[in-house]
Amino acid sequence: MPSMHSSAQKAAISDFTSVTQVDKSTAAKLLKQHNWNASAAVNAFFTNPTSTGPSPARKTLNTTFDKFRDDVKNEPDLIDIGGTSKLLEQLQIPLDDVGTLIFSEIVSSPSLGKINREGFVDGWSEVNIDTLPKMRNYVLQRRSALQDDKESFKSVYNHTFTLPLAQGAKTLPLEVAIDMWQTLFTAPSYDWRTQSTPWLDWWVEFLQAKKTKAVNRDLWKQTLSFALQAMDDENLSFWNEESSWPSVIDEFVEWVKTEKRPGGGEAMEVE
Repeated sequence: MPSMHSSAQKAAISDFTSVTQVDKSTAAKLLKQHNWNASAAVNAFFTNPTSTGPSPARKTLNTTFDKFRDDVKNEPDLIDIGGTSKLLEQLQIPLDDVGTLIFSEIVSSPSLGKINREGFVDGWSEVNIDTLPKMRNYVLQRRSALQDDKESFKSVYNHTFTLPLAQGAKTLPLEVAIDMWQTLFTAPSYDWRTQSTPWLDWWVEFLQAKKTKAVNRDLWKQTLSFALQAMDDENLSFWNEESSWPSVIDEFVEWVKTEKRPGGGEAMEVE
């Protein structure tokens, strides 16, 4: 999560954290309340720590975060791939399960296997969770609701695009996008298929045949919009040539009509 603080604000945060030992996220919030005056914020913190200091949950979360850090000296506010793997193992969440993507969205992971302190503490504090068993239960609850809770699924889906991006890249290689789609668009996540149409299989088959090389953010997001509408209307009546879908989706619709439903036939239920 990139910092937007000025150099003066960063200095104030550094001064505040060195005295109070709170995390940087909490320091920034408290300093903002005192117009970034470090002395005033420190006085308020020690005068009334229960109201201005970090909550017990945030303290517990910071302690938990510290247990999984990989490089305490050089990266005190980062859990890297090794620590993340250990954390997910303790949560009993397989790395190839959609639960990992849900967890990554909750803690605002900047990339696969990396967790920043601010995202971890803020994310779990927001849902009032401070222990590993509660984290596991919450992830499992979110996981079991993905098929029906479209807003939750959209949030996980949209965040997932950023996770495997190479540094400085704006597109995902097709094979990486397909791996992510196969996790996101199959049970126990959101199962993208209707009674007559294996939509995900067709989508992957089409993109591979078309020799698509990369997927940008717009196509990623529009694929979700198309998928949700196709689930409600497998005959694709919502699509027309004047629609503002990406050209790849226009071509996919044409491919479905000519290759999978020749003769203009509509979807047919399979017994």
